[in-house]
Amino acid sequence: MGLAGRRFIFFAVAVLGCSAGLTLIGPASADVVPSETAPAATPRPDDGSSAKRRVIHVEARLRVGEELDLGARRSVGDQFVFSGNLMSTEGREERLVGRIGGFCVITDLERNAGQCASTAVLPEGQITVQGEQAGIPVPVTVVNAVTGGTGEFRRAHGQVMQRVLTPATWQLTFELSDVRPHRPEDGRGPNGTPTPVRPSLPGK
Repeated sequence: MGLAGRRFIFFAVAVLGCSAGLTLIGPASADVVPSETAPAATPRPDDGSSAKRRVIHVEARLRVGEELDLGARRSVGDQFVFSGNLMSTEGREERLVGRIGGFCVITDLERNAGQCASTAVLPEGQITVQGEQAGIPVPVTVVNAVTGGTGEFRRAHGQVMQRVLTPATWQLTFELSDVRPHRPEDGRGPNGTPTPVRPSLPGK
C-alpha cells in the first residue's frame, strides 16, 4: 500500500543550512607553565582540522511509502519503508540537495509508536538518524538522535527535529556538532566544489 493508502507515517529523515565556528582552547597561561620550559600548543582534532557546529534545514518529499504487514490486522513488527528527495527551501527557489530513505517498525500498538532509522544523503556525506516516532498515523513533532555519518559528517553528533507538514512532506532541522570541514576524500570534486547529487529514487 502506498502513500495514497492508509496514512501510516513514521519518522524518517535529511539537508543545508548555516554554520558557526567552535572556539578552540587557547595557549596555556604563562603564570602556570613557563613558556621557556613548556611551549603552549593549541589543541586540534586528530585529523588536523577544526570542528564546527552546523544547522541544516531541508524538506523531505517522499516518492515511495510502502506498508509491510505481518497479517490482516495491524500488529507489532509491521513496517513502513520510505524514500524521497531532500529539498532546500531557503532562497527564492527550491533546490534539490539530496535524498533520504529509511524504515520504521511498530513496537507499541497502544501508543501507535515505532522505532525508526533513516539516512540522509548530501553532497558532503551521509547523516544517520534513529529514534522513536509516536502518534501514528498522525505523527506529532519529534526529536531524534543523529547517530553518525560519513564525509564531512563522519564524527557528527546531535539531533534532528521533524515536523510533518503533509503525509508526504516532512520538515527537518538538523542540529549538528563536531562537523569537519571539507577534505578531498569527503566528496569534493577536483575544483574544490561538492560533487553534485544525482538521486536514484526507487519506484514500485
